[in-house]
Amino acid sequence: MEKKDGKIIVIGAGNWGTTLALLFCKRHEVRLWTIDRQVADDINKDHINSDFLPGVTLPETIIVEKKYSVKINKEDTVIVAIPSRKIESLAREFIQQGIEECIVVNVSKGVEHSTLKTVGHIMCTILPKIRFATLSGPTISRELAEGLPAKAVIASKDVALLFHLQTILENDLLKFEFSRDIRGVELAASLKGLIAIGVGMADGLGFKTNITGLIITYGLREFSTIMQFLGVQSETVYGIAGMGDLITTCMSVNSRNRTFGKLLAQGMTRDEALTEVGMVVEGVTMALTVQKLAKFNLSIPLISCITRIIFENIPDVRQEMIDTLNGIS
Repeated sequence: MEKKDGKIIVIGAGNWGTTLALLFCKRHEVRLWTIDRQVADDINKDHINSDFLPGVTLPETIIVEKKYSVKINKEDTVIVAIPSRKIESLAREFIQQGIEECIVVNVSKGVEHSTLKTVGHIMCTILPKIRFATLSGPTISRELAEGLPAKAVIASKDVALLFHLQTILENDLLKFEFSRDIRGVELAASLKGLIAIGVGMADGLGFKTNITGLIITYGLREFSTIMQFLGVQSETVYGIAGMGDLITTCMSVNSRNRTFGKLLAQGMTRDEALTEVGMVVEGVTMALTVQKLAKFNLSIPLISCITRIIFENIPDVRQEMIDTLNGIS
């Protein structure tokens, strides 16, 4: 184990946090933090996170423990893998714990709806001394947990930090590209889930590849429209953190956004579908924000249709989807 670079602490024992702990423990001391000591004890006993990563055996070298069981030091790398709505609370907890300086790598998706503030903006405002980066891209956690390779983007304004993180985090399964567009990468990660929900709706309605191809094509166009409106660099929009992640999320049967859309189109209510998925569906959360962007007369008919189906009682979802797709030119 390499300990000179400090320990790696993953906050959040969901499927993505657990998968990252599994990847990074090959070369480093890794601690996986939960909010429930009993959950930590159960995972330590059986070496399986049965709630979020069933069937995958975790190495005994991963130390699962309740949050703040050990002190976070300046040289430690903290991977933040919790729902984005809890980010501000976490940052304020850091202050209460006397944590001002460390490396923080965000892997959460989502923005603050009323302001479009990203995770990076929130954390760096509250904790100005941290060294911050975001990790995102076409990385379905189940595939990585099963030993299949992927490539992601690490974004940071701190170039030296990018090289440092590549050195300590990159391994035989997960490789990285670099970016300095933190906000763009975080916005892309938040927005792409909406299109995947649309693909899931097509699944639930019994459509196949013809309609799926249309949804991905038109969805990518509208994704680009919103991203450009928000001032995101085109390199991010059409890179692996943008288009790459969008396509992967749309195609994967393990995508929670796609699963949610399928359940919704099959007749479940929004709340029933969210309960069935059992994890945060960032596309639903982002839809609230997109509703506000519609006031700027952006040309996003497909995304607006998906948003209506999520939040309104549409009597004929199938016809609503077909009419929308046929009306786009």
